[in-house]
Amino acid sequence: MKKLITLVLVLSAFFAAQTAFATDVCSNEPHQTADFYVENHRVNWLLSMSCVDSDILTTMPVGSVMHVIGKTEGWHKLETEDGLIGWMWEDFVQPTTKTFNTYVEPTPEPVEYVAMRDIGGHKYEDAIWYVFNNDIVEGYEDGSYKPDQNINRAELLKIVVESKYNNEFEAYENRDCFTDVKSDAWYSKYVCFAEDMNLVEGYNDGSFKPANEINFVEALKIVLIGMGYDYEVGDPWFSEIVVLASENNFIPLDVDKFEDVLSRAQMAEMITRIMKFQSEELDDYLGAMSEARITYEMLES
Repeated sequence: MKKLITLVLVLSAFFAAQTAFATDVCSNEPHQTADFYVENHRVNWLLSMSCVDSDILTTMPVGSVMHVIGKTEGWHKLETEDGLIGWMWEDFVQPTTKTFNTYVEPTPEPVEYVAMRDIGGHKYEDAIWYVFNNDIVEGYEDGSYKPDQNINRAELLKIVVESKYNNEFEAYENRDCFTDVKSDAWYSKYVCFAEDMNLVEGYNDGSFKPANEINFVEALKIVLIGMGYDYEVGDPWFSEIVVLASENNFIPLDVDKFEDVLSRAQMAEMITRIMKFQSEELDDYLGAMSEARITYEMLES
């Protein structure tokens, strides 16, 4: 008798489940989209892209996590972790905080910020520290300085203008001064201020080419004028300033030609030499190398 009652209960439950999945209560597409996860507490669901006319009644283990991607009149459109699509009556599931991706990205250990972390042992390390400690240059956000990276025209102007002028350049923000210097560019105030102060000139076509790497003689002109030296046009135009720089030993010893592109480290060395000269400390700074210098003729050859 007990076995008969048990069999009747099982069959009743099965037919109740079948009735719950009657296909005339859901439509071809969900009435609304959804985006949440559920766990099922019943096993039955319809395995089909559409619940209309579906007779594929299958099961999922109780406690399975599924992604709800749509809802229609009491039905949830579900996607399994394996990409199966189907429908389940909303009473068979409950919302869950679980997702398919149970991996939690570990919190990285905090990295200690170390300024100028990449200049140790560089031949111009002392010069880089000097301009850094005098608030003339800054490193990058990751603490690096990138000493051997070439410097461009806009970067050099920022360094010279910020180191030798107060905040007068702030009034030049959002100005137009060259055809290729947009008013909202980070460097526009430095370029337009420098142009107004006769630190720089544009090209014949009205451009400035702020992203162009800057060569030695161009950089020398900007730095010398920015640091208070008079500029006279020679033949060629840079001859007088190169002679001046040579006589006062301002030129880094690894500059080989007038047109050499200047690196961030060489720029630091040149500015340091000029500042040390102005404070009468250049010979002490150069030490045994104080007699070595680059001449105009050496760069010309």
